[in-house]
Amino acid sequence: MRYLAGSAATVAILALGSLAGAQTMQNESEPRELTAEVVMKDKAFHITQTQGEMGFLSIQGGSGRGILLMADTHADIRLRNEDTVAHEFVSTILYKVPFRLSGTGTFLEAPQAAGVRVGPGQTVVLSFEVPYPREEHEHMYETFWCNVHGKHHVDRMRGEIVIVDVR
Repeated sequence: MRYLAGSAATVAILALGSLAGAQTMQNESEPRELTAEVVMKDKAFHITQTQGEMGFLSIQGGSGRGILLMADTHADIRLRNEDTVAHEFVSTILYKVPFRLSGTGTFLEAPQAAGVRVGPGQTVVLSFEVPYPREEHEHMYETFWCNVHGKHHVDRMRGEIVIVDVR
C-alpha cells in the first residue's frame, strides 16, 4: 500500500510538472544539433541560425530579429548570456507547446507566454517540437522578448519566430 501511495504522489508531481510546460534537466548533455543560437550581449539579442549541415548562418550580421522554424520538426535553441546582468527569453510559442530546459535557468510564466531567465555567463538550451499551423499552407508568427530589457518596441531584446508549413 505504501508503494502505491508513493507511486501516486510521484505521478501527481510529474503531471504538475508537465502542466507547467517545462521540464528542467540538469547535468544532461546538450542536444546534438542546434536550430538557432541566441546570444544575449550588450542588452540585445544576437541570433545565428543553422541550416542543415552547413553550420551556423548569420542573420543580418548576427543581430537578426528572428528565428525561422519548420513545422513538425524538433527545435533546439541555445540561449547564451554574455552580459553582466540576467536576461529573459519569453515567448508566446512556449506557452503553447511543452518544452524542456537543459542547463542552468529559471522557468518563467507571463500572461499568454512562458520562458526562461538566464543568469550572467549561463547557457540554457530550449528543446521542443515545432507545431503545425492550424490551416494547411499557413505560417505561424510568434514573438519573443526579454521582460527586463525588451518591453518596448524600440528595444533590441525583442524578436520574431516564424513557423513555415511545408506539407
